[in-house]
Amino acid sequence: MALDALQEQYNILICKSAGNCQNFAMHLPKGRIHEGADSVLSLVVGSMAHKKGQFDCADIDNPSPFTRVGPGPEFIIKPEVAHYGGNAGTDNHGKPVISGVKSFSTNGTTIENAGTSFSTPRVASLATGLFQELDEKFDPLLIKGLIIHSATYPHNLHIPETERANQIGFGIPQNIHNILYNDPYEATLILRDTLAKGEYIDIMDFPMPKSLIQNGFYTGQIIATLVYEPILDPSQGIEYCQSNIDLKFGTYDSKMERDTQRRGILNPVGRQGSQNLFRESLYSKRLMRDNSSDFALRERLLIQYGDKYYPVKKYAVDLSELSDANKQHYITDGKKWYLTLRGLFREHTEQQASLERSIPKQDLCLIITVRDPNRIAPIYNDVTQGLDNYHFWHSNIKLTNDVTVNV
Repeated sequence: MALDALQEQYNILICKSAGNCQNFAMHLPKGRIHEGADSVLSLVVGSMAHKKGQFDCADIDNPSPFTRVGPGPEFIIKPEVAHYGGNAGTDNHGKPVISGVKSFSTNGTTIENAGTSFSTPRVASLATGLFQELDEKFDPLLIKGLIIHSATYPHNLHIPETERANQIGFGIPQNIHNILYNDPYEATLILRDTLAKGEYIDIMDFPMPKSLIQNGFYTGQIIATLVYEPILDPSQGIEYCQSNIDLKFGTYDSKMERDTQRRGILNPVGRQGSQNLFRESLYSKRLMRDNSSDFALRERLLIQYGDKYYPVKKYAVDLSELSDANKQHYITDGKKWYLTLRGLFREHTEQQASLERSIPKQDLCLIITVRDPNRIAPIYNDVTQGLDNYHFWHSNIKLTNDVTVNV
């Protein structure tokens, strides 16, 4: 809670290690993350094995034996990401041994050691590098969102899919270049906004590229990451997170007029036949099980957050994995696409705001990538043109320019 207060007060991003435990030496399950690593606003980092020595427990690109695991408070996903921090095991005499990552000692010599204290600076360095590349005011939500959005799981990760988020969050982040630059076959959109009570965002003309239509159906992969700053109240115990944002993305049949005189209706234009495609039940279990593509192994995410107050939500879906019936129902070429964001607040916060005559609000950063896995369709150009056709105000992220002077 203290770390959250610091971040709110000074507009900073704290990268916090998940913590280490020695349970592997006693053949016990990994311990839960320490106090401090359960900070809601911090970017918490676990550790992965970069190599495997004779006595090490973990295979390469799997969670280090010593890294602590989540979930965090109220079962939120902690750690959010992981990076290389070494390996460990026990020798023939039961003594703990490590395979460390290279670092520097206090006297400047090169040494090897292991722990989440070595994986965390790698992510902190990545965050710093992103800030230096961006010609923008420092924005902790944007930087946190970019890192999580880029994260993927290694090819040879052995832990069950249901355990991934608890042990290494959303995976290992990519490098700065891959985070900031798209290829022609994908487009990444960023929405940075503030959502107050009673407001919502409803984009009814999401620019889904027509070039993704094949044989009468939309295809493609969609990755969406939502990071927001919830209202926090330490006095509320397990309801420490006092606000939530619900994200939906999908298709609908047509627009319709609505009566704004009716309670709860703010927009005179509504949607008919809407379907949120970030629902696991729409996808074929057989197709997902049989799919051995890079996306299926490293990126697919269909966590059902429900009504839980998760300050980070990430979805990654491949439309080809929808069941045949749901393809017919929801992604035929005549469908329109929408995206909605709606804020929710607990009763305590609403009552407090009423007494203080204030309006509760929360900052958010949504990052969404649309990609052609076949690397054929000109997605970047099509999405840009779609934004213009639908009269969106948009601009590219500003990057710094390095000037090289030859002397």
